[in-house]
Amino acid sequence: MDTHIPNARNVQVLGIDAGGTMTDTFFVDVNGEFVVGKAQSTPQNESIGLIASSEDGLGNWGLPLTDALKQLQTGVYSGTAMLNRVVQRKGLKCGLIVNRGMEDFHRMGRAVQSHLGYAYEDRIHLNTHRYDPPLVPRNLTRGVVERIDMAGRVVIPLREESARTAARELISADVEGIVISLLHSYKNADHERRVRDIVLEEVAHSGKSIPVFASVDYYPVRKESHRTNTTILEGYAAEPSRQTLKKISDAFKEHGTKFDLRVMATHGGTIAWTAKELARTIVSGPIGGVIGAKYLG
Repeated sequence: MDTHIPNARNVQVLGIDAGGTMTDTFFVDVNGEFVVGKAQSTPQNESIGLIASSEDGLGNWGLPLTDALKQLQTGVYSGTAMLNRVVQRKGLKCGLIVNRGMEDFHRMGRAVQSHLGYAYEDRIHLNTHRYDPPLVPRNLTRGVVERIDMAGRVVIPLREESARTAARELISADVEGIVISLLHSYKNADHERRVRDIVLEEVAHSGKSIPVFASVDYYPVRKESHRTNTTILEGYAAEPSRQTLKKISDAFKEHGTKFDLRVMATHGGTIAWTAKELARTIVSGPIGGVIGAKYLG
């Protein structure tokens, strides 16, 4: 006679902490009881380490992976991969399109990034200050002719041929992403959106697959450095992270989950892995703010 009694435990929540060395998973059931799994991280495909960690944790409850994942109501991912790309400078090769005459403002940065984290005696001596290289080098920055003033009025109409030239040159330079950020576009987005459309046309004509990131689509707010840097992060670090998160989401769905993976943000909440706000998880919060100011200006 079969005396096997099915495991009636109802697993509800999955928490993920994917580090550079180990990946931890945290399962919580309907009664608030939890179990922790651990496995070595697999940077080439994080989903492999996550599945192994999940099996390790659920084994303590005697639950098969597929049975438990089918019960889950939500899963939240937290990891350091996106931040590591910025710190280690291993993001996508991006090009930047700005106003002609403003090609250097990204690499100039802000004063705070030259001394952030230094002791007082180092802060007061300029010879100890240093600037990290910009995420987009000067040779991959292009300017277009146009100008909108701080009130949103068109001062110089957009010269579309300058936008096409900028796009073609960056495409020819084999960039992996193109970022667009024009002065005062948060007040009047017409020119920046037109530049975006021109760049997309040129990318399509080239036959390449290059994502385009316009600041008006992501962070239409004042302060050019902040808006530009955060949009650059979308292409440089967040875009490859989305591919990682997609692999993780797909791997879990193949094992029976029915929810969309969430990502822990530094403000304490969670966002969808497809959200445009992924870059803000780097530059917001106490840790992200330090990284953002130190490395991005």
